[in-house]
Amino acid sequence: MDACLIISRFDEDLDWLKKYSNYKVIIYNKGNEINYDYFKNIIKLENVGRESHTWLHHIVSNYNNLNEINIFLQGRIDDLGCMAYKDPQQYINKIDRFGFSASRYGLLGPLHWSRNIGIENDKRYKKAWINKEISRSEIGFRKFSKNILPDIPYFVSTSYGGCFAVKKEKIYRHNIEFYKYLLNILNKNKNPIEGHYLERLWCYIFTKNATIYQSYFDILLTKFEKLLPY
Repeated sequence: MDACLIISRFDEDLDWLKKYSNYKVIIYNKGNEINYDYFKNIIKLENVGRESHTWLHHIVSNYNNLNEINIFLQGRIDDLGCMAYKDPQQYINKIDRFGFSASRYGLLGPLHWSRNIGIENDKRYKKAWINKEISRSEIGFRKFSKNILPDIPYFVSTSYGGCFAVKKEKIYRHNIEFYKYLLNILNKNKNPIEGHYLERLWCYIFTKNATIYQSYFDILLTKFEKLLPY
């Protein structure tokens, strides 16, 4: 299987990747220099744009030479709960249905298109928001989405955590200029709000809502899991 693990790393310990040394692995390092004997393909990047910048950089740099399956993972996945498979092989196992796979899908509806996507009220980002470490958008989430995807509906299937796999044929739904345009936006800030926007849009960018019924199922699954006594 022609698959590649594409890792966006800042300061995470990547020892968990050792067991996947039989995969093709590309590590994009945005933190301090690292050296792994078992991984030779380590590429230094400026620490801008969150993991969305890393994915776009990889797509643009390899647009004419992409692997059949591209598995995009953050440097740490064991803290993402149901939002990321612990074993990358699971992305491959489930990719044929949509040409895209994620561990859990959700749904954006009319209440999810707020200008700042609720970051200002999210305890994970509240301090960074108050300190203006997260950039502001002049147009907001909905207009940004419509600018790049004019036909995007109000109900949109989404995936979480910025971890997913996609076949190259789905990446080719858009020309390289599409990805260069987005990359240029994310190049300008360490933590741009557009990076958070794209985390919510990757699924639609590549599938155009082919996963929406899976989203309904996963929403019910998530609600059920919250009722379990563990």
